[in-house]
Amino acid sequence: MEQVFRRAAVRARILGNPLGPILQQYLDYLLARGHRGSVLHQYIFAVEHFGRWLGEKPLDHVAVERFIERHLPSCRCEKPAPRHPNSVRAALNRLLEMRGVCRPAPLVPPAVEVLLQRYEDHLRGDCGLAPSTIGYRLRYARDLLQQLKVHRASQLKAWVPTKIAEHVAAAGRRRKPSSGQVLASSIRAFLRFLLLQGLLPQDLAAAVPSFANWRLSALPAVVERSDLEKLLAAIDSSSPVGMRDQGVVLCITDLGLRAADVAAITTDAVDPIAGVLRIKHPKERRVAELPMTNRLATALSRYLRRGRPPCAARALFVIHRAPVGKALKPIGIRGIVTRSAARAGLGKLIRGTHVIRHSVASSLINAGASIKEIADLLGHRSIDTTAIYAKVDLRSLAGVALPWPGSREVFQ
Repeated sequence: MEQVFRRAAVRARILGNPLGPILQQYLDYLLARGHRGSVLHQYIFAVEHFGRWLGEKPLDHVAVERFIERHLPSCRCEKPAPRHPNSVRAALNRLLEMRGVCRPAPLVPPAVEVLLQRYEDHLRGDCGLAPSTIGYRLRYARDLLQQLKVHRASQLKAWVPTKIAEHVAAAGRRRKPSSGQVLASSIRAFLRFLLLQGLLPQDLAAAVPSFANWRLSALPAVVERSDLEKLLAAIDSSSPVGMRDQGVVLCITDLGLRAADVAAITTDAVDPIAGVLRIKHPKERRVAELPMTNRLATALSRYLRRGRPPCAARALFVIHRAPVGKALKPIGIRGIVTRSAARAGLGKLIRGTHVIRHSVASSLINAGASIKEIADLLGHRSIDTTAIYAKVDLRSLAGVALPWPGSREVFQ
């Protein structure tokens, strides 16, 4: 405590708080996570503020929510008493983590929980789906069971097509057509699983309505190669964080990787001698070896040697602030791209990683690469998924374009 709070009066006040006995432990926990400087003061003062309000009441998620939602808006406590809801919530969430206080799980009938666990095992083991796909398919399955008030597996025998159609139609009205398609396909997959398990008397998948959405009706959004170079130039690679961000963006601009693919890269996936990057495609249950450009290989090797903080994580790209060494998630990868785009003045053009993926594929096909080569690079299981980029193959399309009427003779 003395190394952070130099004044004895401040230390005495903190330790005299109702939560004082655990505040030293909390400070050690924050230091181990990599927090430093003003963040430590802010978090300790937030917990001190909370402790004065909490008194002898139990420390749990209910108390935290009540403090943030009811006390903070009308707080008149003496300083230091942080009042910003986001920073206070972050400080108190770290406190609950340290104490091992778990958020109470929603009340789900045991039979439904068992069924959903079996479905999750099926999606992971039999279908080999990515974790993000498993997550939203489970969510849609849980919503269906809750809306139809299922408490026992035997109730599934009473399901009829009209119930399924009404649920999907009502849920789909609140979504865009593309999201409606995801909802419908997820419900169909769950219904087929129930039929496979013998829990439905008939196949109800046909009762799920379709959502009109022509995915090939529009051109894919792309940006020019010069804009991608501006994106890279906006990254200051002189710092460890900049080395990481440069490696992340190069993985996407040079190889067209998804955010999830970049987040899944491990330290042993980089082979600078062979010049390849090994990417695991969970949908195909295989590891693809992608040739790295010289600048990508140099950037990743430099980050490994000089930028990446020492940590036990297998992931290549990790967090450099607290909690230091934790693997970056796909949302963190997208955040790096969007922040770099904003610095480069490309915030309106690049709002995520997929537009860069589209741009890489489009530039390759205009350079003469085949659809099959692009499909292999992007990790597409079906050529049909890659076929959308044929619509921006300007060189090939120019050869089949009809001449524009330029004289009256054309109409005679």
